[in-house]
Amino acid sequence: MRSAIMREDTAILSVVRPETLLVDDDAVLSARARAERDGHNAGYAAGLAEGQGEMQAAADKARSEQSSALKALESAVARAKDVLETEHVHLEHAAVELAFQIAQAVLTRELQLSSSPGLEAISRALAESPESEGAVVRMNPADAEALAGLAQSGETITIIPDPAVGAGGCILEVGAALVDARIEAALERVRKVLDEAIGES
Repeated sequence: MRSAIMREDTAILSVVRPETLLVDDDAVLSARARAERDGHNAGYAAGLAEGQGEMQAAADKARSEQSSALKALESAVARAKDVLETEHVHLEHAAVELAFQIAQAVLTRELQLSSSPGLEAISRALAESPESEGAVVRMNPADAEALAGLAQSGETITIIPDPAVGAGGCILEVGAALVDARIEAALERVRKVLDEAIGES
């Protein structure tokens, strides 16, 4: 039995020859270099992937922040536009009111400077009337009193005091024609024109 085991050991030793146990330095160096290269490449790839992930995350964050900033800007612009439109409407109305007050002040001043506002009112009304024969004029009692017995160009004009007509104006009736030469009516026309100007803007 022992001789059989010895024969097997000898056979094994004869298979494993000493020269096969020698290390090939070039192969080891080559394997080492290959392992280092593979390790380097793997590390580089991992680092690159990590860097790309971080860059993607940063880009996504920047896009999100940019989107939020853009929405905030759009909202601010919309609010500013609303404020400007509101202020524009207020300014338009204020301008109309100012223009109306100026027109009113100018007319009032003209009446104060006029030597005969009632006579001027009749002249304005006659200028707009197609005829003057048989004219009936309704005017403020104070103006009517100042013009009692008035005859213009040889034509008789009937003057009727009417407290509903403001000073410096009159309502002229000739046949079917009616001319409203009241100051109030003139101011109403000015107001209407100004209001229409706002509506068209």
